[in-house]
Amino acid sequence: MMQAILVTLHLLLQSLSIINVFLKKLVEFILFSSIFIAGCAVALCIETNLLLHLPLNIISFYCFVFGATLAQYNLHYLVKTSAVKNSRRLAWSLKNKNLHKILFAIGIGLIFFSFLSFRLHHFIILGILGVIAFLYSLPIIPFGKKRRIKDYGFVKILTLALLWTLVTVWFPVVNYSFERNIFVFVFFKRFVFMFVLCLLFDIRDIEVDRKENIKTIPVILGKKRSYYLAYITLAVFVFLSIIQFYFFGNEGVLIAMLISALLTFFTIEITKKTNSDFIYLAGIDGMMLLQAVLVYLIGLKF
Repeated sequence: MMQAILVTLHLLLQSLSIINVFLKKLVEFILFSSIFIAGCAVALCIETNLLLHLPLNIISFYCFVFGATLAQYNLHYLVKTSAVKNSRRLAWSLKNKNLHKILFAIGIGLIFFSFLSFRLHHFIILGILGVIAFLYSLPIIPFGKKRRIKDYGFVKILTLALLWTLVTVWFPVVNYSFERNIFVFVFFKRFVFMFVLCLLFDIRDIEVDRKENIKTIPVILGKKRSYYLAYITLAVFVFLSIIQFYFFGNEGVLIAMLISALLTFFTIEITKKTNSDFIYLAGIDGMMLLQAVLVYLIGLKF
């Protein structure tokens, strides 16, 4: 009887171990393949329409945003050769170059599928955004030795924050009529919020950027003062949220933004203790998804 119990426990532990390994591999795939951040981009687009009280876009629009993000980030990791010490994501990427190529192709396929529902002005806008996005990752800028936007430290963070803002705030509402004043608040709040998230990744990459002589804000200011800048910028986000509430009301949106800012603050504190890829990809990037969910759950209830 006892032997049967021990065998059962052994099999149970083996099963749990297999499940644990499977879940770990699944989480790595979702995060490291950029599927998660592509989903975050879609969530922010939906959040924008909710904040401006506009109908959601058609499914092909969200396919485009998902596909473009998937393609851009997988392209980035196809050419990326350096990262923070002991980066599990870089190790995963180096082992899965072919998978990155497949995901890049899937992203491009979703983009072309989405084109069927786009109009001429969409293509003009997307052409500009696409050029900037590719210049960010690909070494094709013909000026000196530095040939990518991301090699020009301060320009890098402004470009990345602006691209995310244009794609997730302006692009989702380009076909709609909306209240311009509220739009301005949503736009600048999103830019400030994305700046905070981008700055945290630059802080993480400070040693790599210093070694490659990329003058990012953390390389120039140092890690401690860069964290102070992140706090100040997050405070600006809170201030803009309060001002928006003062002029346009909706305490639900204000509560959602304050909770989002508070949880971002706590996540920043965690990043001071670890450079874990999981904390940055699920935690920092996850703040985008969390904010969208909070707006849906709380912001629409008032």
